[in-house]
Amino acid sequence: MLQKIYLMGRSGSGKTAVALGLSLLWKEKGLNVAYFKPKTTGHNLQRNQDPDAILFKQVLNLPWEPEQIAPLNFESIYIFGASNHNRLTVEKMEAKLEENFRDIGDNNGIMVIEGGSSPCAGMSLSLDDFSLAKRWEAPVILISNLNKDYDLDRILFYNNFIQARGLYILGNILNNLSPAALDKARNIYRPLLEEKGYKVLGIIPAHPAITFPTVAEFHETLQGEILCGEENMGLPVEEIVVGTMTIESALRYLRRALNKAVITGGDRSDMALTALETSTSVLILTGGLHPDIRVIARAREKGIPVILVHFDTYTTIGALQGIARQIRPQDSRTISLIKEEVARNCSWEKIEEGIESYSVFSSTERGAEGQ
Repeated sequence: MLQKIYLMGRSGSGKTAVALGLSLLWKEKGLNVAYFKPKTTGHNLQRNQDPDAILFKQVLNLPWEPEQIAPLNFESIYIFGASNHNRLTVEKMEAKLEENFRDIGDNNGIMVIEGGSSPCAGMSLSLDDFSLAKRWEAPVILISNLNKDYDLDRILFYNNFIQARGLYILGNILNNLSPAALDKARNIYRPLLEEKGYKVLGIIPAHPAITFPTVAEFHETLQGEILCGEENMGLPVEEIVVGTMTIESALRYLRRALNKAVITGGDRSDMALTALETSTSVLILTGGLHPDIRVIARAREKGIPVILVHFDTYTTIGALQGIARQIRPQDSRTISLIKEEVARNCSWEKIEEGIESYSVFSSTERGAEGQ
């Protein structure tokens, strides 16, 4: 009997990492694991192939093509035409989803379904995560970040809404938590959630190698020229500092920010040299202006990548909005780390038991209805 779990959460919550960690642990246990991502987004999807679909296909050795694993590509604008035209479009989307869902779900293992960029994305077309989870009778795990108290209110709202839609919420995973948020999650947020009747199945701390985008991802986004440091493109970038002020004003920011990307004009050699003496993962030089030779020499000494772009500083900053960590099949160290973090910080065996119990209850209930 196929068992399913639907992972919901906003973009950046770490759904993919949690899905991968759980899948690897269950696969290691000998279970047959499938992965399905109904909706994907992005302007640079090569042959409409979602990077997460490619990742899971290779890491889990799945037999389906990436286009089957992630069949629908939603852009930011997908509502158009009269309502009857939209209905025809939705019917085609639904048919495509059902066909691929049946193909991938034709096994006796666990299907891990990863939700979209937001649980409510696609609600205007009844293709939101709540509707899809109900259609496929899948219990839900909500994955969330916690940076401020309002985030807890949002989590409570989603839990309440999921139940109101007639779905079964297995529990919550609080993910990518800073050291300050970690302590509060364990001692304050978790008891509050459980007091309201909602389970917390995991509290996962942020880890730079998993959470933050790498220099390579900055380069892919900007498509600039690498002047040096090619061997360290895997360094994580935790913060972005824009060096447009005086050295005196910038110095305290440069010293305080760790593992940062510093964006400054190619003619600001003073800023570049100062940044290289602090914790910097990459130096991004704008305006297409090659820096003083001293900048390249010092960056080579310290092994810090330098990327030259032809955009101005403002355009460069805009291009980097929304950049996120993309796990790749060749990132074996990161993939191993993800599995370890999920095993250490999540009740993954209890999640498996919860999925199995729900599946048995659901099939029994359907059988009773049919009598």
